[in-house]
Amino acid sequence: MPWSKAAVTLVAMGKWVEVSDGSQPAAEVAAQILQLRMQVVQQMLPLAAHEYHRDIEHVHQLRVGCRRAGAALQAFRPLLRGKAKRLRKWLRKLRRAAGPARDADVLLERLQAEPSTKSSHAYLVARLEQRRLDVQRAVVDVAEQAETGQLDESVERCLTSLRNRSADGPTLRFDLYAREALRTASRGMFELAELEQPTVAQLHQLRIAGKRLRYSIELFHSAFPVALREEVYPLVEKIQSRLGRLNDHATAQALFQHWLTDLPPAERAAQLAERIVEEHEAIEKVRRDFLQWWTTQRVAALESHLSTLLHGSK
Repeated sequence: MPWSKAAVTLVAMGKWVEVSDGSQPAAEVAAQILQLRMQVVQQMLPLAAHEYHRDIEHVHQLRVGCRRAGAALQAFRPLLRGKAKRLRKWLRKLRRAAGPARDADVLLERLQAEPSTKSSHAYLVARLEQRRLDVQRAVVDVAEQAETGQLDESVERCLTSLRNRSADGPTLRFDLYAREALRTASRGMFELAELEQPTVAQLHQLRIAGKRLRYSIELFHSAFPVALREEVYPLVEKIQSRLGRLNDHATAQALFQHWLTDLPPAERAAQLAERIVEEHEAIEKVRRDFLQWWTTQRVAALESHLSTLLHGSK
């Protein structure tokens, strides 16, 4: 089946997907979007594996690229007819490799920016630098596996399925598909958002659900009024930013607790235990601040605004 003229523009190889004609078949547009999202992953993987020492952003961009590709895969899952399993596994493998490396980079930056007033500071930085070297092996390993062509094959399998679906006959228009996809993405977040006094674990789930909504808005915003991008999206970003700080402290606390089990009872262990308490206190502060900001009124206003946009016309 011949392809129509380009329907999608990916701005600056970045996050916003612009679909110029929402009346086009959803499967055809989905193939173009998924291909663009996976190009970012495939471009960043060798850089994250072999050039990370030049720029730690390579690992960060790989991780984010995997998340955005995963969001596209999830959003278009109904169109893929069960052909996404291999690619989903690949993206999970890539995220699991890049995750510890990125977490170590974030924590290292934070520690290196702190005044080293305690003797434990140099120990933490040195041990974290060694951990960063150790976890890089997983990124290199998965990049070497991808070089065998298995990742490319899993991508092509999905693209072929979408193209064949489009060739089989008319499918739902992209703009109509976008409405249902965004409703689905928003449902999980608001179910969690309405919890009273959520735990740290529940806030982590809210963060994940918010990411899904955020990435879905990036995919489908052109099918909706501009308010979705200019008003709803920034608020979802704020949720992510606030809960991201909570996650950073929780990740550090868990890592330090793991290290503590290896240390004999001594001054260094006591200092590490003190640091664990500090991370816990930081978690609770971020949680309190978030709940003071994330009021019932703010949740209701966001849900109402989004509902109006999803059920209205562009």
